[in-house]
Parts: sequence; C-alpha cells; structure tokens
Amino acid sequence: MHHVEPSTKGQFKDFLKTVISFTGDLSSLTCPAFFLNGLSLLEYGTYWGDHPTCFTAISQSSDPKERMLAVTRWFMSTLWGSYASRCTNGLNEKKPYNPILGEQFRCNLGDVSCILRHHPPISAFYLEDEKAGVSLNGHCGQKSKFKGTSIKIEQVGRAVLYVKPWNEQYLIDFPDLMIRGVFTGAAFIELSGACTIMCTNGAKSVIEFVPKPWFGGEYNHIKGGISYEGKECYTLSGRWSHQSFYSNAGSSQKELLFDAEAEPMADRRTPPYDEQKEIESHRLWGKVTEALKVKNFQVANAEKSKIEEWQRKVRKEREEKHETWEPSLFKFVKDESARDSYTTHTAALKQSMVGKPYLDEGAWVYEQSLHLRN
Repeated sequence: MHHVEPSTKGQFKDFLKTVISFTGDLSSLTCPAFFLNGLSLLEYGTYWGDHPTCFTAISQSSDPKERMLAVTRWFMSTLWGSYASRCTNGLNEKKPYNPILGEQFRCNLGDVSCILRHHPPISAFYLEDEKAGVSLNGHCGQKSKFKGTSIKIEQVGRAVLYVKPWNEQYLIDFPDLMIRGVFTGAAFIELSGACTIMCTNGAKSVIEFVPKPWFGGEYNHIKGGISYEGKECYTLSGRWSHQSFYSNAGSSQKELLFDAEAEPMADRRTPPYDEQKEIESHRLWGKVTEALKVKNFQVANAEKSKIEEWQRKVRKEREEKHETWEPSLFKFVKDESARDSYTTHTAALKQSMVGKPYLDEGAWVYEQSLHLRN
C-alpha cells in the first residue's frame, strides 16, 4: 500500500473491495481516475509497431527459415512496449481507459502506418509498411478474473502477418497475462503460457513464457524454438524484457535476437489535434489525460463521467430510433465462411497452433488491407 498516493489510499481500499467482490469480467469494471494510466486500451495495438525496422526487415531474406527468425525477432520487439513499458522508472501498471464504441486511433511509427478501431468487446488494429510489402491485421479482447492474489487476463483474438513479396501469412496468438502486486499498489505484468507463430511456408516458432520460481530466480524468461517443415532450426532463450537469444540447432553458441533495453520505442506521430475526429482517442480522452498528468483526480473523474454519460445518451437515442451501429474501416470475416485464399490459409494455420489459444471464430480485416490490393 506504500506505493499508493497518500491522498488516494482510502479510495484505493474501497476500489480493492469492489474488485474482490466483482463477479464479472474485471476489464468492464469502471475504474476511479487515480488508478488510470492515461492511455486508451485501443492504443495498445500500436505496440506491434514499436520497432519499425524489425517490421520492415521481415520481407528481406529469401530463406524461409531466416524470415521466420526475422518474424520472431519482430515479435520479441513488441513485448517490452506491450507489457513492461508502463511499469518502469518507478511507475506501476495501471488500468487503461475502456475504449468507447467506434473509437479510433491513427499514427505513424517510422515507415509503419497504424490504424485502430474499437468494436466492443474487441479492438481491431492494422499496421503496414507498403514499401517493404508487410502488413498486420489483428484484433484483441480481454477476459480478466482474480486468481489468488493476482489478476489473470486471457487475451482473445489473433494477429495475421502478411508478407507480400513471398505471398506468406503468419498466424500469431497472444500470451496470457498475470497482473502481480495489485494489493500493494505496485502492479506489474508477468506473461504466461506460450505463443505460436505459424507460417504458410511450413515454418513455426514457439515461445514459452517461463514463470518465476517461488524462491529466487528472475521474471520474464523464455524458452522455445523455430522449426521448418518439422525440423528444428533454432532454439530460443533469454528474457523478453531484457535480452533474448537464438542458437542454431545443436549448438550452444548464443546470438543476440533482440535487446529490449538498448532499442528505444519509436515515437508515435499522430494527426494534429484539430484534425482529429471527435472519436479519436487523444481528442476523446484529452481532458482526462491532462488532469491525470497533474494528479487532479477530481477533474479527471468529472471529465471521464462526461464521456460515459455521452455514450449512454447516444446508445439510448440509437435504441429509440431502432438503429443498429455498423462498424467501418474493418470487417469481421468468419473462418467457416472462408472463400478467398487469405482467409482459407489463416483458418488452416489454426490447426497447427500449440495448446488451446483463444483465436476467436474469425478475424477483423482492414478494408484497405495490403493483401486486398494485389
């Protein structure tokens, strides 16, 4: 509790009581301002582009084994931003804003363009480097519940990487999250389970997240391997939050895969505030975020309530008019209704994933996706 702002300790205790007694999905719980991190959950999709040079490099090798190694390096480069960047330098993991219906976010990271949109209960994201011929369609939703003294979050969805020069697709699933330190006010994320990256060329990468031992040891270790047509090519080791390594099969010589401590995250270049739409994240939540920066939680709560009240009003008006909200920019395509080769290949890759990932019954696809422009 010593990590909690003195002025909010009473509210923090009340909030913990609410969380503990809550029986539904914790991600839907309304959160007081002092426990918010100043980001919309929708923006988390941009972490896939944190290191644009890794994303661009995927298409450069003519060797399918090397391309899977490049994909694995890029995947490792996304983890620090996604799961560690918000709880470093004395900061603790906090709850993001719950995105509203139709909320949108746009930015560029180096040569990578990103567009994201929220379709409750999931957020869809799309990243592209047109010159490199690499794109990523994905969507993610979260289901959370208490497990002991931690919060377990199961991530539902998938990401599908498309590499145009080689006409390849890579299906990627997501790790489970364990939020530790909730009761002390010093929350942080530990990854669990395994992630699989499966390619239409026969290459496969499996990354297992190793739990910290009860006594001693370190957080965030990984182990795994990369295979091609059933034959192991590389073994993986290290820590995803620090340095990860690969070794040629049968060799003990380690080579650096990715150094999370040495590679800064790319800046997000967003449209000017005045050019953003009312439903774009930075404009929508701007007043809440500014209040949080100066720890004016009373104003932050008031501005957050205005947004929530506005949404309730819009929802009521829609119901009275018998209107159905129709998503734009992204379209959901069910695996069972696959007709095109892109969707068919993605559905087929699901059969080779490790464990029982929550891959959903289809995928959200950007309406101007690179694979649709062939």
